[in-house]
Amino acid sequence: MNKFICIITFALVSFIPSVLSDSLTAVKLEEVITLSPGGAELRLKGSATKSNARQAIYVGGLYLENDAKSVKDILDNLGAKRFVIKTNESVNPQSILRAINLGITVNHSEQELEVLEPLVEQFNKIWKSQIIQGDDVCIDFEPLKGTSISIDGVVKGTIPGNLFYKAFLKTWIGDRPLNADIKKQLIGNK
Repeated sequence: MNKFICIITFALVSFIPSVLSDSLTAVKLEEVITLSPGGAELRLKGSATKSNARQAIYVGGLYLENDAKSVKDILDNLGAKRFVIKTNESVNPQSILRAINLGITVNHSEQELEVLEPLVEQFNKIWKSQIIQGDDVCIDFEPLKGTSISIDGVVKGTIPGNLFYKAFLKTWIGDRPLNADIKKQLIGNK
């Protein structure tokens, strides 16, 4: 009898972490959103889940106002955009920030990085002071506003112009993305 109880207990203990760790993989992103009431509709271009050995770390989704077929079309697209990052509770947001900064660095020349530096510093300051573990973050681009970083619908900061947003997107879909599989999923090439 004790052997049977041990087997059942082991099975349950083994099963529970896998169920919990897969909670992010079950996240379904909306197909159509608006950035503001009455604003233009944005459609989900693609979404991807970044996982480590046993659990989903984050889910990312890319929304576009104007459909685009290629990476160049997405980057040059002047319509509104949203990149959403949904993380699990164990992810340190600073590790995602380091990855974003690395992605910006490897996708730009030294001259481009000099121009981007104050914008990246502004983004880093917003991220470091506002985002904590488990937050769902939206990085939005609106042509007349620039790049806005928000948590649960509350804007935490805005970077004017479109230069930073294009650099931010290159982290995910540029020539040297953080993860080639995520790039394929985000641009709709599964």
